[in-house]
Amino acid sequence: MIQAERLTVGPLATNCYLVGGEECCVAIDAGADAGRIEEKIKSLGAPLRAVLLTHGHYDHVGAAAELKAKYGAKIYMHRADADMIGSRERSLAFLTDAEPVPFEPDVFVEDGDVLSFGELSFSVMHTPGHSSGGVCYALGAAVFCGDLIFRESIGRFDFGSFEDEMASIRRLLAAYPDETALLPGHGEGTTVGHERAYNPYIR
Repeated sequence: MIQAERLTVGPLATNCYLVGGEECCVAIDAGADAGRIEEKIKSLGAPLRAVLLTHGHYDHVGAAAELKAKYGAKIYMHRADADMIGSRERSLAFLTDAEPVPFEPDVFVEDGDVLSFGELSFSVMHTPGHSSGGVCYALGAAVFCGDLIFRESIGRFDFGSFEDEMASIRRLLAAYPDETALLPGHGEGTTVGHERAYNPYIR
C-alpha cells in the first residue's frame, strides 16, 4: 500500500512530500528540517531510497545532503539546475540568511524518464520556467509539481522565464485529466481541472 505524507519545512514553508511503499520510501523536495523528515520516515516504516528534487532553489534542497548521508539515498534532479547547489546567489539563498548545503547529485533526470523504487514508479516531465531545470514527478493520479504552478497561481518567474513557465504549465495541464492531483512546493494542493477552470494565468 502506498502512503503519501506532507511536511511543511523551513522558513518559506516548503512542502516536503514523503511517499512510502512496502519496500522503501521516497522524499520529494527535502527543503529543510532533516530531523522532522527522519521522524516521518520512521513512521512510514520503510527505508529512504531516494530524494527527488523538483528544482535547485535552496528552500527545496536544504536537507538533501543530510538525508543522503544518513540513509545512503540517491539524489535526483535535472542537470540544468546543478549549478545552484552550494551557491548562495544561484540557489536564491542570498534572499535570506540561509547558507546553502552543498552535495553531489547522483542521478540527473531527463524528460520522459521513469524512476522505479520498489512499487513506486515516477514519470518525469521537464518543466522549465520557474528555473531552467524544473521538473514534475507523476505518481499514479498525482503530480508533484514543485514551484511551477500553485492553487490559482503560478511560481515566480523573475529568476526564470515567463514564456517557458507558461509553456510548461500548458503542457502539464494537457497531459493529465481533470481529476489529477497537483501537489505543489508551497501551499495547499489542487487539481488539473480546478486550475483549468480558475487559475487566472490559464484562463
